[in-house]
Amino acid sequence: MESRIVTSKTLFALTQGTHKVLRLYYQKERWSSIYPTLVKLAQLYMDCYEHSPSSMHAQLGLYSQNLGYNTNLVINQNVLICMACHSLRYSRAITEELLLASFADYLCVARESDQLACGKPLNPQQDKLWKVRHQVAVQILSDGKTPDLQCLRVLSRLSSYDSKLISKAPQRFNDHASLIVALAHRLASLITPTKQQPAFPLDKAIKLLYSRLSYHYALKVLSAMSDAMVKHPAGLLCDINKELGLLVVQCNKEKVIAIIDNGQAKKLAKASRAFDFRCGVTFSSDAKLLYNIWDRAQAPEPTSFGVDNTHLLEAVKALSFSQFQSIRSLEKLVCEFESVSLALQVAAKQYNRENLKAASVRHSLAMVGLDAAGLLAQRVLLEQIIARHKTPFTDDVLHKYGVISQVIALYVGDSYGEEFERLLSPFAAVIAFLVLKQGVEIQHTTALHTRDFSEAQISVANLFGVRALAQDKFVEFNHYYFDKSILHKAMLDSETLKKSQANTQCKLFTFIKLAVLSVISPNFVPTAWQKQLIDQILSDSHFANAQNFNAALLEVGFYSAIE
Repeated sequence: MESRIVTSKTLFALTQGTHKVLRLYYQKERWSSIYPTLVKLAQLYMDCYEHSPSSMHAQLGLYSQNLGYNTNLVINQNVLICMACHSLRYSRAITEELLLASFADYLCVARESDQLACGKPLNPQQDKLWKVRHQVAVQILSDGKTPDLQCLRVLSRLSSYDSKLISKAPQRFNDHASLIVALAHRLASLITPTKQQPAFPLDKAIKLLYSRLSYHYALKVLSAMSDAMVKHPAGLLCDINKELGLLVVQCNKEKVIAIIDNGQAKKLAKASRAFDFRCGVTFSSDAKLLYNIWDRAQAPEPTSFGVDNTHLLEAVKALSFSQFQSIRSLEKLVCEFESVSLALQVAAKQYNRENLKAASVRHSLAMVGLDAAGLLAQRVLLEQIIARHKTPFTDDVLHKYGVISQVIALYVGDSYGEEFERLLSPFAAVIAFLVLKQGVEIQHTTALHTRDFSEAQISVANLFGVRALAQDKFVEFNHYYFDKSILHKAMLDSETLKKSQANTQCKLFTFIKLAVLSVISPNFVPTAWQKQLIDQILSDSHFANAQNFNAALLEVGFYSAIE
């Protein structure tokens, strides 16, 4: 991939690769190659989008007659997913999983899809395959010795979510990752023409879905797609000197427009005046229009998927490995990050009797005291990472993190201060690890362990719908950033040791996890060992027993994150 521009060869490889992989299902001996081929193509889509979003957006306004309906549909679907994920600042890992699910949507029915688009009915065998296409795709990808793919989870929900999108009744979508793919599928189906249905203009298709849906996250995704097209408009039609023009790229007021006639690119024209652009579809088999003109288009500076949090993580490490002798030396490190400085001043409110925001960073740290100031600064840095590293469930993650904070504040009571920071900062570290390393696995629901005889302790990951923490990676993460912290070592032990090996500090962290789980999961019933642990921890606290603690939990007035 060139760093400056996406070339005609790149776009040709993208479209031809998509066309070929959708036909591998009909060659059973090549099934094992499907997954690695899909991964490479997903990477290529993301590379192209990062380096030349205009060339990708233009695909939505072009219909390659050499490729057929199904390939054009999947290309459109993939581009729409890239638009949403890039605009919402999701990472490449999350985008890759969604692209894999998008490919797999039609992995087993490329021919059948083309046949239906031509107005030809399916025979009984084809009709049966069409109805179970997602289950077959899951089986093929699962049998291909692939890792535990989240795209399989998305794929299993796709049919029901697609049906919900056209329902007249208000709908709720628990899996936001699946919802992105379902929205891309519905839009791609509208803008990709068939023999019976002409193409719906992209802007009208987005407005149509936007007007029908009331679910907040669905509207957020549609807005993100729209914002992406506004930022990098391409593939739009206009009239120029009594001829038909197609917008190739726009940089400020400067525009490059391809003059087209019967789907053929005649020449390129540059202009700076305003045009009345409109969405539409241009049918073409012209290699110049489909690929070559992008060699002439100026590409913007590459913008990557997601957000780089390296600088914040290094600051977290510095706080863990340094001994600060004064508030001033701690302030010097924190003040490098303006957003963190502001967040720190707000976080210090809880230590102010009048609940007022601190006047400065130094004031924030001084209110807390030097002993707790480093933990507070570290916690705020981790919170910034959690909020900045976007996933489809970021709002849910922040809500659950808020519940953890409230439960800890309730438990420590009058000891609020250093004790609060000592407990919350390790939780923030685990959650930061989850969003950074296992963000594609996070879900709205919880992942409960119900077996009474299980030796495993409950994990923070379970609170966020992740079945298991990636322990080897977490041990490495903990060693690199928190190796000198006794508290983070205790949290690591509570995640990795068997319950028979748990010490007092481990049990305290496990108690907090259980208390949070009882708040966010109405179906949670503690096991006998968990009940014993809860009673043991509370008997040594100012609550004395579980009954008093549960009554205090009710008084906090927790609310559900369900929209």
